[in-house]
Amino acid sequence: MKPNEIPKFLKEVQEELKKVTWPSKELVRNATIAVIVFTLLVSLYLWGLDLIFDRIFDYLYK
Repeated sequence: MKPNEIPKFLKEVQEELKKVTWPSKELVRNATIAVIVFTLLVSLYLWGLDLIFDRIFDYLYK
């Protein structure tokens, strides 16, 4: 980008940002809670699988 194009670029960026529909605080909060809950559920599921496979392999290799 040439130095003389920078002001035009910044003006276009500003115009595009005015068109953005920003999420509400409530939507962001609810999405964050959903991600945390989903992450915890998947973590518990994987932890359970890890325990099961650990016991299976311990049984098979004793």
